[in-house]
Amino acid sequence: MKKIIILLCLGLIGCSATIKDSEHLSVTSKDPITYTEGEFDEIITVFSDSIDKNPDYGGGYYNRAIAYFYYQNNYDKCWRDVHQAEALGYQFDENFIKALQKASGREE
Repeated sequence: MKKIIILLCLGLIGCSATIKDSEHLSVTSKDPITYTEGEFDEIITVFSDSIDKNPDYGGGYYNRAIAYFYYQNNYDKCWRDVHQAEALGYQFDENFIKALQKASGREE
């Protein structure tokens, strides 16, 4: 059940981010939810599978980039997905890109 909820949340974030002129996104929760590393790996696998089925699905790259950044600290894969999502018309929040630049030590 937790997997479904996180996938829905990430999907909603991805859908919201497709609006190029949108204000920056904010997701808040009163009750913190914790997940295991294995659950995040499964979430990344779901997005990877959706990309394999439809390589032009920018939302998959967008959401997988978010997961790579926040849950795996895999900045190289995150950057790769950021570039692919942006090439497909998705726009990341400026604060996310700044955090990625700081964490990765790279400006792209």
